[in-house]
Amino acid sequence: MKRTPIRSLFACLSLIFVAGAADAQQHENYCNSLKTLLQSAKDGFAQAQNLKMAGASVCNVENDTRSYGCMWTFDKSPLAAAGYQKAVQAARACFPSITPKQSRSARGTLHTEYDFGKGEPLIDISRGRPGSEEGDWYSIDIIAP
Repeated sequence: MKRTPIRSLFACLSLIFVAGAADAQQHENYCNSLKTLLQSAKDGFAQAQNLKMAGASVCNVENDTRSYGCMWTFDKSPLAAAGYQKAVQAARACFPSITPKQSRSARGTLHTEYDFGKGEPLIDISRGRPGSEEGDWYSIDIIAP
């Protein structure tokens, strides 16, 4: 009888370890993609033509705005909020010396911007207003200088 609590504890600790490792891997994937995209912004996103960030619904280069963006869409608002938070946390871990600027647009979109200075690309991690007609989403955009 005493073995059951020990087995349960071991199972819980195993799940926590696996979940933590998965989060760390996702942060590393975001970081690698963001660094690649920042570099690619300097050459007109030539390197980014075939890059798709993990789990994104759509990614594309917009030549008219000199930007690259990926969007994640969800059926449920809590999933979009959690994805947005993970993206922001990954960017903070990737660029710890940059303090992001947060703002909200007139349409209610929450923006977290990483500005690397004059002549450098900008990262904008955005979260749509929950329950909006566009649906629940978040996006990551890199804007060339």
